[in-house]
Amino acid sequence: MTGEQVKRPPIPDPPYTGSCLCGAVRYSVGARPLTVTACHCDACKKMSGGTNLLVFTAPRASFQHLKGEVLRFRRTADSGRQSDVVHCAQCGTRVWHEPQAFPVVTIAAGTLDDPSWVVPATHIWIEKASPAALMHDDAVKFTGQPPREAQIEAFSALYGAHP
Repeated sequence: MTGEQVKRPPIPDPPYTGSCLCGAVRYSVGARPLTVTACHCDACKKMSGGTNLLVFTAPRASFQHLKGEVLRFRRTADSGRQSDVVHCAQCGTRVWHEPQAFPVVTIAAGTLDDPSWVVPATHIWIEKASPAALMHDDAVKFTGQPPREAQIEAFSALYGAHP
């Protein structure tokens, strides 16, 4: 895992919109992200089919499921916490998670209409990272699942405090 210096693009003002692969499911997020994270846990690698899953987290009240039938899978993490993993019922794209213990939504960054601004402020579960995974030098790296507040703090240090 070699570090990589990255020029961080500015985060555009909300709303952020996105969809699944086939376009049947659409969503909108009306608030600035609380976090941008690359998760390297085994479950996220399986769900993404890649070396990690790049996500951003926003207040759940700012999220709108605009259209499309979805399927939910309630996953129990090693911590015992549960999260609904939400997929498009047509194409199967994993679009977002709804953690049961927190009033946030975690959205797969690749589903954004414009993901060009999404650069991880944190990398979590780095002990499970694939040798092919790139981690940015200025991102905070966590072993295991850090407290959500630590991820928010790391994001704020790079991008400014949440308004």
